[in-house]
Amino acid sequence: MSPTRNSRREFMHKLCCLAASGGAAAMIPQLRMLGTALANAKSLSGYKALVCIELSGGNDAWNMLVPYDTTRYNVYTTSRSGIYNAATNPGGLALPLPTGSQIAAQVVTDMAGSSGTNQYFLNPSLTNSGSSLAPLFTSGNLAFVVNAGTLIKPITMSQYNASSANNPPQLFSHADQTNQWQQAYANETVATGWGGLCAENLQGQGANLTTNPVLPLSISIAGANRFEIGASTVPYQMSSGGLAALSGVCNPTCTGGASDNSLRNTALNALLAETYASDFAGSYNQLLAQGRELYDLLSPNLAAYAPKTAFPANNSLAAQLKMVATMINLSNAKQYATRQIYFVQQGGFDLHSGFWSANGGHAALLTELSAALSAFNTAMGPTDINLQDSVTAFTASEFARTLQSNGSGSDHGWGSLHMVLGGAVNGGKLYSNGGGPISGFPNQALNAPNNFSRGQMIPGIGVEQYAATLAQWMGITSTTDLNAIFPNLVNFGTNTNLGFV
Repeated sequence: MSPTRNSRREFMHKLCCLAASGGAAAMIPQLRMLGTALANAKSLSGYKALVCIELSGGNDAWNMLVPYDTTRYNVYTTSRSGIYNAATNPGGLALPLPTGSQIAAQVVTDMAGSSGTNQYFLNPSLTNSGSSLAPLFTSGNLAFVVNAGTLIKPITMSQYNASSANNPPQLFSHADQTNQWQQAYANETVATGWGGLCAENLQGQGANLTTNPVLPLSISIAGANRFEIGASTVPYQMSSGGLAALSGVCNPTCTGGASDNSLRNTALNALLAETYASDFAGSYNQLLAQGRELYDLLSPNLAAYAPKTAFPANNSLAAQLKMVATMINLSNAKQYATRQIYFVQQGGFDLHSGFWSANGGHAALLTELSAALSAFNTAMGPTDINLQDSVTAFTASEFARTLQSNGSGSDHGWGSLHMVLGGAVNGGKLYSNGGGPISGFPNQALNAPNNFSRGQMIPGIGVEQYAATLAQWMGITSTTDLNAIFPNLVNFGTNTNLGFV
């Protein structure tokens, strides 16, 4: 048996001994953490954080914001198979026009729009009392990016039909479109995500101020994701409940009855002290050591830096965003980094059926989303963490849904509508012109030139443009760097910054 194979077997034997003691399970979420400080004498000034909010399953975004003028509203209603009525039109997907007091609560004005076509109304689930997003739009802290999606380059329907080379592969596939969104690259599946590549670029500019241990700039509160994977780094994973300690061992500080000479702690230290010929075992060993050190760095301070703002209970997204707010507050106060990128996720949007269900339907999902975003915005504000101008949250989802109903829900679409929230956002506007052939708020007629037969819209804005705008706000301004992170960005001409932040 070779020394390498023998070392691997010895490593796994000791790991199994530790696992049998009950101590290994808690360390698993931390094992994919890796970060290497890149030497740079000059660090980026100030603090900024991006928060990606993944709406998993394909959000039916065309029911989030609806044209308020009669002409376009009637087109919307027809394409959405009529206004929903449980008794007379249970298959309808259209929202009714707001009336009475609902008008003031739901109708917003696009300050960038032209007269007569610049008013829209928000889904009533986004305007619930105490958590309405309408005031955030009106005050300029919220913007909508309209009809964004995966593109290789701007295309028309005729170009789509002319050659498959013009089109992203595997359209309407959850897995493939999620990958392409998180990569900001629609040609093929690659190992890296644009958030991870941005983090590595910012790390190279000196954004990471911790040295030993190194806290990665990419932090996920929603498990593994492609978005935050870089060329040589992966995100640090936490849960909305914080960090789990290794059972019965020092972490590396001894607490909770653990002692330096306990059997579990002795076994773990023996593992960490080994020199392994196997690259696999050596890397695994290094990651475990870094994970323990980061636990010791972060865990004692989490509670002290939690936001004062009350986040809604029984809301998974709100719990994740509360932990993001805690980490932002802690990282800024302790000067762990000048730039950070977070990932959270809300699931349940794949509503082929049950669209109007009281539990788990689209309205219920948007109510949770609105409440979570409202609390997060308040937490970032001047009465709490006071970093509102330094934190930008944005939504992502693999695709929107068909405008046309399937009888009880909607099916997989393409171009979608997204929200960007924060004090630095140039809000109160709709951003719907990506410089391609399809600009403005899209025509929602099923026979429109930008629509397939059931209302799957060809995007007018590429994910690259959406992502590159956020990357530039974070401090990645070199054209060479942007083109390396977003290889298809050159296909969109000079429209590499949409201006929403």
